[in-house]
Amino acid sequence: EVLQVMPSDSFFFSIVRDPAALARSAFSYYKSVSSAFRKAPSLAAFLSNPQAFYRPGARGNHYARNLLWFDFGLPSPPETKTMKVSPQLPRDPKSLQLHIVPSGASPGTLFRPVTTAADSYKQPASLVSSDFRPSSFIQWGLAWLDSVFDLVMEAEYFDESLVLLADALCWSLDDVVGFMHNAQAGKKQSLIRTANKTVVTGEDQQLTKQARAWNNLDWALYIHFNRSLWARIEQYGRSRLQRAVAELRARREALAKRCLVGGEALDPKYIADAKLRPLQFGSAKVLGYVLQSGLNQKDKEECERLATPELQYKDKLDAKQFPPTVSSPLKTSRLLSP
Repeated sequence: EVLQVMPSDSFFFSIVRDPAALARSAFSYYKSVSSAFRKAPSLAAFLSNPQAFYRPGARGNHYARNLLWFDFGLPSPPETKTMKVSPQLPRDPKSLQLHIVPSGASPGTLFRPVTTAADSYKQPASLVSSDFRPSSFIQWGLAWLDSVFDLVMEAEYFDESLVLLADALCWSLDDVVGFMHNAQAGKKQSLIRTANKTVVTGEDQQLTKQARAWNNLDWALYIHFNRSLWARIEQYGRSRLQRAVAELRARREALAKRCLVGGEALDPKYIADAKLRPLQFGSAKVLGYVLQSGLNQKDKEECERLATPELQYKDKLDAKQFPPTVSSPLKTSRLLSP
């Protein structure tokens, strides 16, 4: 539908997230609306035996499995019997390792590839073992996405993705700098940090493996776009990218100090301004921002724009695109005429 109304040279981009991280967030956020999540006492219990809780087609269960695949509008496997499959296979991405850096890791770990399922991408094996070769159905889905999207970003490398987005659109870093929204408060951390080291617990490793296996379509999709992202990074230049990322983060930090109380996201109980208070949904509180007092008009407008949650921002866009209907001067004059 979007393609029908957009010019042929439109630039389309999107973003993906590691299915393991997405599963943790989705379980917290959508527990009340997904029947599968609602029945499960914990994410660990759900992933240890998802078939005990999950029923395809049940209310809200599209949140419980392969959410990325669903959000991209791709059909579920059973629907492939009636759909027309394109004979053209996707481009063969360069052989790059999957790069995953734990949250809180130092910048020095940025370009250290971790041994993962991507290393065995071309080897036929079971999805449950996390080593797999995509089926023709998955290849069809990835080929279609490749044909539509000019860039697919990655949440785990969000700043790097923003730099590539700015470069692709001939924008400056100021055009893509912003604040993080929808971060959850009080979320149990699966990564334990000790003595400047990040330790991944055995339980976390097991949950990650199970989440990726359960969300097998999402995992195939994520690996594919992780590779395409790093192929693009190679073209851009790693050293050049590191410098740009450092500059982007410095600009964001400067903006946060100038705009925000505390220079960071706050618990919603501190946010009195309804225009800046994010929607509270799910089992965890959603953080938001409070603006510094005493800002001049220009800074206040800029800071407010950066701190506004997406629902309120959409309202601003709606008001701009669809302004209230105003009676024309001619009709008004007729009404006022004796």
